[in-house]
Amino acid sequence: MIMVLPFLTGAIAAWLGVAGKRRACLWAWFITFVIFIAWCQYHMTDSLPISL
Repeated sequence: MIMVLPFLTGAIAAWLGVAGKRRACLWAWFITFVIFIAWCQYHMTDSLPISL
């Protein structure tokens, strides 16, 4: 569920790129990248609930 937002912003960025709106496309990719960085930090530092 958490990965829906970067997928959505990435899809919007791709659509803007196809539509020829370069500046908006780059901003959408930047926002997607920031979301990925924030959630990678969250997921990489979270403990895994695995019982071995």
